[in-house]
Amino acid sequence: MEDADILAFVGATVKSVWALELLLLVRRERGRAWRMPELVRELRASTLVVAEALQSLKSAGLVATDDAGQVCYRPATEQLDSFVERAQSLYASKPVAVINAIATAPSEKLRIFAEAFRLKE
Repeated sequence: MEDADILAFVGATVKSVWALELLLLVRRERGRAWRMPELVRELRASTLVVAEALQSLKSAGLVATDDAGQVCYRPATEQLDSFVERAQSLYASKPVAVINAIATAPSEKLRIFAEAFRLKE
């Protein structure tokens, strides 16, 4: 995998730097189940920010929630785990490139808004 592939993955699946930090935290401690207050405290974020990040990571098939509402790292495929592993390495060596991939990714809400103004033939 090349850096460009990893950056494309990050841009497509990670909606914010908070979500990236959350993903990397739960991956580092993959055997642990996290409660929401623990994640909020660990990331020094608001409950809303963590909840939104969790929702996007769940939708991407990267984390799961158990019956008690605890969160753990559970990628849907080995390939996803491999992408996250490479993203973690790339973020450690080239954090600005990874942050830029997140920041410049087109927002789904923005795309829907733009579609509303597109001229129909």
